[in-house]
Amino acid sequence: MIKVALAGYPIPMLYMAPVSVFTNVNGAVPGQCLGGAVNGVLTRPAAFTITWALAGTGGVLGPFTKGSKQDPPANVTLNAVPQLPDGEYCLQMKMDILPGSGIAAVGAQTVAVPSAPQSITRQVCFIKLASRPTANVTFHSCNTSFAVDLSGITPKPTFANPSLQLFSTVFHVWGKLNRTFDRNPQGENLLDYFDQYVKWENPARPNFLQVFMESPGLINGYYNVWIEGSLSTTYPDLVSLFGLDQYDDGSAKYMGVSLRNSSNRPVPIQTVRSKIVDLQGPDVPVQLGAAATFTWDTQGYGEQFCYVDGQKVANTADLVHCESPLNLKVADNANHTLEVVLADVCGEVVANGIFFGAWGWRQNMKFQPPAPPPPAPEPVFNDSGLALPMRTPMTRNRTSGASSVGAAGGLVTMLAAFLGMLFV
Repeated sequence: MIKVALAGYPIPMLYMAPVSVFTNVNGAVPGQCLGGAVNGVLTRPAAFTITWALAGTGGVLGPFTKGSKQDPPANVTLNAVPQLPDGEYCLQMKMDILPGSGIAAVGAQTVAVPSAPQSITRQVCFIKLASRPTANVTFHSCNTSFAVDLSGITPKPTFANPSLQLFSTVFHVWGKLNRTFDRNPQGENLLDYFDQYVKWENPARPNFLQVFMESPGLINGYYNVWIEGSLSTTYPDLVSLFGLDQYDDGSAKYMGVSLRNSSNRPVPIQTVRSKIVDLQGPDVPVQLGAAATFTWDTQGYGEQFCYVDGQKVANTADLVHCESPLNLKVADNANHTLEVVLADVCGEVVANGIFFGAWGWRQNMKFQPPAPPPPAPEPVFNDSGLALPMRTPMTRNRTSGASSVGAAGGLVTMLAAFLGMLFV
């Protein structure tokens, strides 16, 4: 039998010690191992060697002459591990006890042991993971709910066997109001932060997580959003999650690396879907040369533009935008079109349109809103090296209802599937 332990960061070491009647000094040696019926006592341990191999590298250790009391134990430094790609690896080991290298006392006689070569082969497997958790991130933030989609997540949850999960992937998503869209009051008892955890623990489920919350309780505005990718394990004695910091809630340890939107721009959150409603003109016909007044209501935040017969018109101080009410001079008896366009803070474009003239106005039933601009590329949360604030950088207006578990900053380096003292 061979006793094995694997430990070390960032370069693991493999420790090995023999468990044999020919290596345990002062231990009994059965008679059948001495070629007779009388038991003996081992007075000098047999020497042994260890042959190991890992991912194309390997070597021979020894011979070792102190048997089971070898101090320090036979060990090899696995220098190649930091250069290996992330994945699962298996160490192949063989212990050979050299024949005739030990001595057993049988009464007044001594016998060289063992009489023939003896060997045993074992395998120890581990997972090497040095890359940070990653995910593609998409925000859905101009609606009655706020959602953050996490897809393409790495690493996936990993099991040693169907009932023993080595680790799962956890994401902490939280945000703090940076500024409001305008100075108008928004009501009472609204929150200026959010804070949630999501966990991918079943590899059979799609590689997708979503942070979802009903957003009417949030103040409308631009939010600084942080996302922290972490690993969690319920077997901290078996799985090593080395990093700058670790969190222990008593049953699981969470280790994480802070990740940030690569654009480093605040995320707009508005609690309604953008639209332009109740676009209306004058209730009575308009005399030529007089002004007609047009009004509408806007739901959502962003920039408003107006177009008359396809030409931009403005009634604001910047001579670019327009707002309700809009006064237009009716100069002839022709039919004209008015289009009101809102480009909201989330990049969606909505519009509404009417026909108008001296005769009055009516809805443009065939009006086609302009096509929205192409979506911005999804930010990828990866090893950007950007400095981040602490996990709780906000001054909260109300007590958070977020989960009590945590995720701490750090670097995932080595996950040993067989860490500690193993007997194989």
